[in-house]
Amino acid sequence: MSPARIERTVTRIAYQIYEDTRGSDRLLILGIHKRGYQLACMLAGKLSDIYGTSIAVRPLGVKEHIGTGLTVDEELTDAARGKRVIIFDDVLYSGQTMFEAIRELTVDERPNEIRLAALIDRGHRRYPVDICYLGLYCPTKLKEHVHCRFSEEGKAEGVWLISSGASAVIRN
Repeated sequence: MSPARIERTVTRIAYQIYEDTRGSDRLLILGIHKRGYQLACMLAGKLSDIYGTSIAVRPLGVKEHIGTGLTVDEELTDAARGKRVIIFDDVLYSGQTMFEAIRELTVDERPNEIRLAALIDRGHRRYPVDICYLGLYCPTKLKEHVHCRFSEEGKAEGVWLISSGASAVIRN
């Protein structure tokens, strides 16, 4: 995906969210890891333009702990209480990160609603997660990798499909 296509895709996702929510007062956009957060910032900017008001966006501070899965920042669970939460990630693969994020967000403080968004879904799901807002379904082989790259300023540079057996880019 080119930077322009990423921009169009995030805009389309923003309008889909707008059609589903029709109200910005209880909306919270969460971005997983670094690239998911960069996409979430793009999405929040577009939603802010559509709604004409600022949309809250926060990084989903997911930390991996050996043998214990993922944990979410406690302050974030407080912020999500009673909100419509959209969790955005760059690439969805097995679904483990999204599944664990949902599980941790719903331990103590409950959002009213959680919906998932991803720029790319490469298939191979092992966890029961359903994406509500998807940019592109790109079924891959197990030895392939989808890489989203952003500049240091947070601008999308592109998405590439890379074979782990080769150093060359297969498709852009």
